[in-house]
Amino acid sequence: MKEILKIGFVGTAISPYYAEEQKVRKNSETQLKKLLQNYDVELISFHKTIFSKEDSIEAEKFLKNKVDFLLIQTSSCSSGEQLYPLCNISSKIGVWAVPDIEKEGDVRLHSLVSTSHYLGIIKKTLSDRKIKTKWFYNYADTEEFKNKFLITIKSLIAHKKLKQSRIGLIGGISPGFDNMIVNNDKIKQNIGTIIDEATILELVDKAKNFKQSIIDEEIKKIKNAATAITVSDNDSFNKVTRVYFALKQMREENNWDSLAVQCWSQFQELYGIAPCMAYGWMGSEDGIAVSCEGDVQGAISMLLLNYISNTEKSSTLLDLATFDKEADAVLMWHCGVSPRHFANEDGIKWVDHSTLGRKTEKKYGIAGDQVFKPQSSTTAYLGNNASRLLILNSEIFNHTNKGYDGTRGWFKETKLNRTNISAENLINTLNMVGHEHHYAVGQGDHSKELLEFAAWNDLKLVEEIPLVDYISPKDNESNNLVI
Repeated sequence: MKEILKIGFVGTAISPYYAEEQKVRKNSETQLKKLLQNYDVELISFHKTIFSKEDSIEAEKFLKNKVDFLLIQTSSCSSGEQLYPLCNISSKIGVWAVPDIEKEGDVRLHSLVSTSHYLGIIKKTLSDRKIKTKWFYNYADTEEFKNKFLITIKSLIAHKKLKQSRIGLIGGISPGFDNMIVNNDKIKQNIGTIIDEATILELVDKAKNFKQSIIDEEIKKIKNAATAITVSDNDSFNKVTRVYFALKQMREENNWDSLAVQCWSQFQELYGIAPCMAYGWMGSEDGIAVSCEGDVQGAISMLLLNYISNTEKSSTLLDLATFDKEADAVLMWHCGVSPRHFANEDGIKWVDHSTLGRKTEKKYGIAGDQVFKPQSSTTAYLGNNASRLLILNSEIFNHTNKGYDGTRGWFKETKLNRTNISAENLINTLNMVGHEHHYAVGQGDHSKELLEFAAWNDLKLVEEIPLVDYISPKDNESNNLVI
């Protein structure tokens, strides 16, 4: 999705100080433009430094209803009355202080004190406005400013994109997975995302209509990508590749940004296949998030990770299958849907699905089989109708235990909301809050951006609940959640 984040920029000052002489606002605007040139951002700057309330009113008229976020630089010491019109521009505001060049003697800017002044007004005098704020320090070409500001940019870009996104739910949830039932209206209310619905039958009908030459060409790529193939029915490649093209077509026709697709049991009944490879192939080759088992919140969570990381390769969806107490690690697994860019040096293998058709003579293809390579990871999930956000970051490592057949990896050194948490306490926490049992997992550590995303969106965080051998009344609070 090509959605542009619009940032307003103003600088405030009063005449006894030297903001204009030192060209603080003008130089900062130049630095900001350079910093933002590789992001989906439009910087809209007010054309002069604000020296009076009248200037602020002019800036308000210029920027109101045009920006998603307002960056107010106290280019020097500033007056409180200059702030009030600016607070009408956006409910999301950054207040930015810059240091004096001189370390002693005559103070020339005195910027930091006015940033504190402005934040005090917003949080106390204007508390009923519920304006969300973040403050910044130093010049825009310093690492101190860049690191902090780019976290904000990434989180706000994801916020705006998710508000404009559409999810295609095809086939509904898999049988019995009632913990993943969502209220579409509440999802839209909480984060703005719209859910559209279609059927597996529609998808299968489309899958049957592609030219065989197109299918054969893609099958060659799919087979060449694997390090081994042990699929019982070779026609599964034909059918699952057709599903891949049908998913792409439905996404394009409906302007869907990601998909939640039931993978069992309708596909087996209607088309005799396991569609896992098609989902993972969309993630690796097209960068499109596809959640299995009809998990809408999983699809949104995967999409959020894709937006935050700005990567061309999609995140994946996993279960927490088991844990290793001695290694203080958890096994994140699913039955074959993860994109191949997660794989270690052994690569991905195309196999029959490990559980569908088990204990019968029927085999269903195609699923992936891979062990994840060592790497940093971020796990997220927008639960409770996207009102609550789970944020984990972990290290995937080489364990002597390869884990269960499917797509999987062992995760250790896990942090919840950037604070260390043991494997046992993590599992206890997830069970006690009634987590929906799925997890979106992306490459790299994006926990800072996700925490800020939660802050801008008024989302609740999943907080640690240590494991004990009893329950208390507080442990049952999740039973009374209003979602």
